[in-house]
Amino acid sequence: MRVEIERLAFGGSGIARKDGKVYFVKGGLPNDILDIKVTNDKGKFTEAVIENIVKPSGDRVEPPCRVFHVCGGCQLQNLSYPAQLREKESILGETIQRIGGVGDVPAEPISASPSEYGYRKRVVLSAWYLSGGWHIGYYREMSRTNVKIDSCPVADGVINKAVSRLSKVLSSIGDPGYPLEKVYLSSDGEKAYITLLPRFRSAPAALGSLARHLKRYEETENVSLPGGDEAEFEMSLSGLRFLTAPSVFAQSNVPVNEALIRTVLEWAGLRGTETVLDLYSGAGNFSIPLAVSSKRVVSVEVNKRSAALAKKSAALNGLNNITFHVAPCEEYLRDEDPEVRPLDIAVLDPPREGAKEAVAGIARLAPGKVIYVSCDPATLARDVRMFRDSGYALEKVKPFDMFPQTYHIESVSLLTRP
Repeated sequence: MRVEIERLAFGGSGIARKDGKVYFVKGGLPNDILDIKVTNDKGKFTEAVIENIVKPSGDRVEPPCRVFHVCGGCQLQNLSYPAQLREKESILGETIQRIGGVGDVPAEPISASPSEYGYRKRVVLSAWYLSGGWHIGYYREMSRTNVKIDSCPVADGVINKAVSRLSKVLSSIGDPGYPLEKVYLSSDGEKAYITLLPRFRSAPAALGSLARHLKRYEETENVSLPGGDEAEFEMSLSGLRFLTAPSVFAQSNVPVNEALIRTVLEWAGLRGTETVLDLYSGAGNFSIPLAVSSKRVVSVEVNKRSAALAKKSAALNGLNNITFHVAPCEEYLRDEDPEVRPLDIAVLDPPREGAKEAVAGIARLAPGKVIYVSCDPATLARDVRMFRDSGYALEKVKPFDMFPQTYHIESVSLLTRP
């Protein structure tokens, strides 16, 4: 069957329409003319793969990664970067309009990444034993099986040196008894920091000999195990000091994260008198910059380790106007904490699942502004609709390309009460 790809879908597939049916074509790019093969007919839509590229898109480029479309990490290395940005802008606006019910989405231009490759300062690798040696890599596309790597084009040079050393060391170990499951790697731009995650959470000491062996090499000398002995390191972000650790989530594209923080602060418009509630606050990515220019910040995060690091980072910056709560956000909101009233601004940065359970609690506190940072257009759009039903209007939304070469779209939205 021959089709022409119209645009990209969130997830990276190309969308084509023919004879009243919608086709999601893996690897298809806008303006490709393709012969396709149907792999899964789901009635309302059909999944397909490319059999032959009849006429390639003018935006089609050669991917630099040897395991592109085998590894599941990147989906868009075969699409030029300007076209990636264009498609991500379109996907975000269309999703908010379709699911969020916003007629004319007040979207601002996407904030591009200064680097298309080599930008990631944090990666998580799987580890497995096969054919007499250990290997590290990512999951295969649409699978829980693995693909081995010895470098990654979207990771920074420091991480790639550590990946190369890890791959060499692990492949030489013939003992399948190590309970190694994952490897967390972070970079401060100069050194790599590594945490080995055991398959059995209660027995990290079983990896102690492996950690000691890796410490012999410069590229992997900063290796530790999870728990109280995991190595912490300091990094600078937006002129502030932050403590982090490899196993703790942090945005991996530092320049784009700094642009995101600047936008949150600009839209907050702080004058030093505000009470700000920061939900899903992680290791303080927004709490700490917000505290610099507000009266007080109430930070809520369910992960104890992230919250503890945020508290240490606040002390590093001499900030004593942040109150830290370790709790699920919906529980904190349900308990009606009096210290957050009256609330001026709510900032939230939920996981991909969105903030469905928190919207009603935020609306009850009635902040004048809600600043919603999202990594998933569909759950953002769903929650925007819920906020609109609670009396908020979507003032503006801005996408950020936190993850070039992938389908992921970061964004920040401003909602206000009329």
